[in-house]
Order: sequence, then C-alpha cells, then structure tokens
Amino acid sequence: MKLVSKLALAALVTGPTVALAEKPNTGALEFSGGFDVASAYYFRGYLQENAGLIIQPYFNVAFTAVESDDFTLGVNLGTWNSIHTENTASDGNGAGAWYENDITLELPISFGKFTVTPLYYLYQYPNGAFETIQEIGLTISYDDTGLIADDFALAPYIGIYHEFDDGNGTEDTYAEIGIGPSWTPPAVGGYEIPALTFPIALGLSLNDYYTDSEGDNALLGYGSVGVTTSFPLPVPEKWGAWSVNVGGYYQYLFADSAEAANNDSQHVFYGTIGMSFVY
Repeated sequence: MKLVSKLALAALVTGPTVALAEKPNTGALEFSGGFDVASAYYFRGYLQENAGLIIQPYFNVAFTAVESDDFTLGVNLGTWNSIHTENTASDGNGAGAWYENDITLELPISFGKFTVTPLYYLYQYPNGAFETIQEIGLTISYDDTGLIADDFALAPYIGIYHEFDDGNGTEDTYAEIGIGPSWTPPAVGGYEIPALTFPIALGLSLNDYYTDSEGDNALLGYGSVGVTTSFPLPVPEKWGAWSVNVGGYYQYLFADSAEAANNDSQHVFYGTIGMSFVY
C-alpha cells in the first residue's frame, strides 16, 4: 500500500443518490453522476491534497440483472475522478492535474433488508503520482428505515477491502464500520426542509493498512463524523432529478502513519459542495 492510498467510495465511491418520485427513465439502465468541489481530499484518513482547487467528477450506470419477490442482483459500474490544480505528486510526464481515476464494479445482492455487495476497484493515477492499485472487497448493509421512527434511519454497514495488486508496495487489508443516520426535519411554514444525514465511520487496519511509529500494524486508523444535505433543483422532470449537495466533515487520525501523512496533525476538517443527477 502506498502511504497516501485511495478509495472508498466506500460508500463510496460515488456521490449522493437522489430518489425520483416518478422516474422519467423507464428503461433498464439508471444513470447517475455529478461532481464535488472539496476543500481537501482525504482517502481513508490519508491526506491526498489540501491546497488549490480540487474537483471530483463521477458517473455511474446501474441495472437490475435478477429480480424476484425476495431477491435482487444488481450491477453498478462507475468511474470516480479527482482533479487537482496543484498537480499533486505528478511525475511531469502524465496528465498533471488529473490525479486519480477509479473504475468501480459492484454487484449488490439484496434479500429482505440486507444487502451484500461484492466489489472490485481499480485505482489509476494518470499524472504518474503512483502505480495502479487493484482491490476486491465485500460490504454488508442493513436498511432499518422505519425501525426506530418513520423519519429516522441508522443505515449501518461494514466493509472489508483487500489490495491484491499494488505496484507501490505491499498488498494490505482495510476494514470499515459505520452508520449513516438520516433525519427529515418537520416542515416550517409549509416549506419542506431537506433531510440531513450524519455519516459516521471508523477505519481499521486488518493487515498493515495503518502502522504505528515502529512500522507495526495499527488497528485503529481514523474516525470520521460529518453532516450532509441535498437541495433539489427545479429541473424539468424529463431530465431526471438534479440536486445541489453540501457536506462538512471532521476526522480524527488514530494511526501514526495517517498522522504523519497529515503533517503530524491528528485533526482534519474539510467540506464539499457539488451537483448530482439521477436519471
């Protein structure tokens, strides 16, 4: 694993999802995408860039391959990118500002309220900052909508990700557990207030993904809390659902390796603003 290694879309790799009341797209494929502008880019607690302009566009195609009364198999194919005006770690021979291009393949399998998702991620660095990384993983999530209250959900999940090809060093294993509590405030004066989501995550090292000052495995990598919301845009329905998305995040870096990559600081604050669509 390279010192400033990448993923996540964890939850992401991609951006926020906007629900359509009545989908104008009646075909088998669903398209989504957008971009974020970030004040800093951290990947699993490792600093990638915190200066200049950081733009992160993404695009996804999804369809349901198998569907029955109690089982569905989906296919999600996407790309996520990070473009930096600072030409982060460029070797001078590639596309200087184009720091990262990720290709993602996910196969969500849903039964009842559980979703199990095998996944494959390919991390590429067009500006030559790092060699390509390939990763496989598995996430498990639970839909607890309405379990506690009609307007609240915890959305717990767990994920394990293993690098099986890393041209920058050793192949390491990362794990993440988290929740994404969401809450819809009551309307004020007849105006509906957008839902708020509070993503909380804990990044863990199962095999040298994070290390201590002596180079040994450090189980605790980082902890993250945030708040996000989306504001729908008045775009004609035939063009899909569009929104402006805003988020603010705080991370605490437990591992010495993550702290060292962050200029020896354990505290991280950053924000994002962007636009997304679903069609």
